Amino acid sequence: MGVRGLTTFIAANASVYLKPHELHDTKLIIDGDNLCLQLFRKSLINTVALGGNYDVYFRIVIDFFEKLQLANVTPYVLLDGGYEKRKMSTVRYRLMQKVEKMKGFHLAAIGGTPPPMLREVFVDALRVAGVPFMRCPFEADDEVAILARKLNCPLLSYDSDFYIHDVQYIPYVTLSNKVFHQVSDREGNNFKIGIVQRKQSKKAQDRTEAVRYVAQYGDESVLEGEEAEAYSYLDCCLYTIDNLIEPHERLGKEMVPLFAVLLGNDYIGRSVLKPFFEAMQLGNMNSNFFRHERRLKLFLKWLQKHTLESATRAIMRCIKQANKKRVYRQILTAMRGYNCEDCTALHYFGLEEVVQVSEPLEDEEIEKELEARVGEVDEDGGDGLMMEDFDVEIMIDNEGNDQGQEHEQDQDQEAISGSDNDDDSCAEEESVKDEEEKASASDHEESNSEDKINDDPDTAPDEEEPARKNKYTDRNWPEWFKELYRAGKVPRFLADLLHSNCYINYPQIEDLQRPDSNTPAYPILRTIFAILKTAFSVKTTDFKYLTRRVGRAGVRTMIFRDACLPPGTSYDPSKLPNVSILSKLYQQSGIEKWQELFRAIKSVPSNLRLYFLAIIYWAKNCRLVNAAHVHALIICLLQLQIIDKSLKSLYRDVDQFRHQNRSYLEQQRKASKRTNGPSTEKNDTAAPSSATEFNRTFYNKLTSGTSRAELMLAYDELIQHFSVNENTTVGSRKSAIAPNTMHTLANFQAVCYNLYGLIPLLGYPFDNLHMHELYNNLYVYNVYEWIKARGDLFEFERTSMFAHSPALLTAVRVMMEFVQTFVPELKDRKRAKIAASKRKKTENVSGEVKRILEQQVTPSNDWETKNDTEESDEGEFIDENNAFSQLLLVR
Repeated sequence: MGVRGLTTFIAANASVYLKPHELHDTKLIIDGDNLCLQLFRKSLINTVALGGNYDVYFRIVIDFFEKLQLANVTPYVLLDGGYEKRKMSTVRYRLMQKVEKMKGFHLAAIGGTPPPMLREVFVDALRVAGVPFMRCPFEADDEVAILARKLNCPLLSYDSDFYIHDVQYIPYVTLSNKVFHQVSDREGNNFKIGIVQRKQSKKAQDRTEAVRYVAQYGDESVLEGEEAEAYSYLDCCLYTIDNLIEPHERLGKEMVPLFAVLLGNDYIGRSVLKPFFEAMQLGNMNSNFFRHERRLKLFLKWLQKHTLESATRAIMRCIKQANKKRVYRQILTAMRGYNCEDCTALHYFGLEEVVQVSEPLEDEEIEKELEARVGEVDEDGGDGLMMEDFDVEIMIDNEGNDQGQEHEQDQDQEAISGSDNDDDSCAEEESVKDEEEKASASDHEESNSEDKINDDPDTAPDEEEPARKNKYTDRNWPEWFKELYRAGKVPRFLADLLHSNCYINYPQIEDLQRPDSNTPAYPILRTIFAILKTAFSVKTTDFKYLTRRVGRAGVRTMIFRDACLPPGTSYDPSKLPNVSILSKLYQQSGIEKWQELFRAIKSVPSNLRLYFLAIIYWAKNCRLVNAAHVHALIICLLQLQIIDKSLKSLYRDVDQFRHQNRSYLEQQRKASKRTNGPSTEKNDTAAPSSATEFNRTFYNKLTSGTSRAELMLAYDELIQHFSVNENTTVGSRKSAIAPNTMHTLANFQAVCYNLYGLIPLLGYPFDNLHMHELYNNLYVYNVYEWIKARGDLFEFERTSMFAHSPALLTAVRVMMEFVQTFVPELKDRKRAKIAASKRKKTENVSGEVKRILEQQVTPSNDWETKNDTEESDEGEFIDENNAFSQLLLVR
């Protein structure tokens, strides 16, 4: 959610509203999706995500919860679920904003785009860290606030909505990155404070924590022991609603939700209350006064003179007679979340409430109670205004007289706040931008009303439903699905498919001139929907798909019709696992040896089975994929699975690695040349043995038998691919990012994401994907761009990156042969693509390409009918440093 302008106002007046606090020895409720994005922004400080820095991000999440553990803080994380109808205008607008960022394709705009499986990696990290968490059916804000109240403990987020909830709120940007340690005598007259020094190169359970003391108070030194008190803590700021309503009784607690409504949140558009704002004469104020802070202060002053009932009546007098009932109901609905006390998480986590709050009411009962407090809408009253209700002239005059002085004070306060939080300035700017986007979304709410997704597509439009019935709960969901969903075992988009018959496709870093990157995964998505509806005993076979337009800005809605299970299959949630549905999908995708594939995949290590199934599906169904793409994926897999795990590398700095290991690397290179001979001569690893198969035995030998020297020498060649290339600078408006390459990799991530959602529904016939151990998009992109134009990929790899690592080179060959067994056309695609680039664009595409491009969807009224041209990302590359490169093109 979020209340517009409130974050900026609180930050500008931090000394008044935020109190210093030491976080330790307590429970902590965490707004999971908000923390997920905040930590992702942190992961961008020293690297560029460029579609998915999952391994780096995973470590940052683990590190964050280890710091909480050092301070003896017990976290409970609540994750967001599906979208409610009342948020769809905001969702649609934000989707448009994300599409706009893709235009131009320069790194500064798209480098930090959240990757599709970010939340799934966050959940993986929570499991590894042993943090309790629960996914809510829909938005988690209310559940987060209620649980924090019941446990009487702080909550952590960076959402301005929590300034309105009656909670102990810690804004994330105020939380220190360091863990402090304090030792004091029992009287507290003497104490010293230090910073906990943490060993990053070891696992948490093996770390030896040390403290570097930086400050001391008192005349006597203090030593840790029986006579001293010691604790570790995280510095932060704490906000409570009393900070807003006190001192001087600024605003009564019961008025705060109405205050949030006037400022505007995701559940009520600014345009709804436009007549009230006009009556307040906000439109006549100059630009300085119309800043968020000025408007906020004006509402505070106005509300101080009213009760909840009188303020609501004054607002309703401004609304036209025909709209009174609708606006009145929207105000009650927007206020409802701040008065809800129903809490599922308390029982899910097995906790007991510390503070007894009011008995939870149903949403309908909450609105009735609010209606009793604010009074019923006066439908018989006229539209005349009573200026004594507003008294705006006095307030405007006072504000105008003090405007210059207050503006200077605000600037001083902002300067102070900025100097105290330099590291958090980017996050604060993001918050302000988000609030402005929300405002624009609300302004467009009415104009986009015809494109909104229906509340409940399973219900016919002409059916009458009970008034104010809240359908956004999981009370009617199947129990088996609730268990999967609450445990975070399936992505949040499944709630939208199950409850609202819709899918919202946020764009990755992809080429806007092509169909969206999710296109190859449409059959998987349709199967997910069919399973959900079959298990839910609902006959609906159609769902809406909100995505970007092709070739131009904007979003569109597609209709997927007749989504059903693959022929010859059935689904019963009591009879799992079910691998037949997945195998039939692969048969339908055109893989001729699909039966052999599902027999052979059983011999692959369990943690890699689904990943190679994803590679094979992607290679078969995305015609842009060539052998170099698959090579890049396999090399990245070896980096993360073999090299990283063996070397326990926790940094990606090329200069640091080579400086620390220069002598060792030189020594091992010389030893490797003596053993294997010159790198220009082919050795026994040039061709894989016919007896070598990709199975657990081979993989176990690879992980345990590869020498440290081989791994170090390979890492010396590969570490560079974790960084942005020199010709791709962040400040460049015309970066060297290749749209075709990024789009093809986005296709791959879309396949992985949809398979990740399907596998739990099938009862885990294969272990699900753990992307932080398998994939780094920047790394794969760099490797592909490095090798894509080489005539003989194996020969190039043998003489460069794996010149001293024969075991890893053999692994690439064996894994590549495994993929090509089931997608044999990979061997010829590179030459075919180069030849195709020389043909005229009017030439007909092959039968295989036509089959891949045909989509089983029925377009709505804004479906794109024009064909998109596809250009080869290979082109006619000539290596000026290689006199024979032109000969390689005709191999």
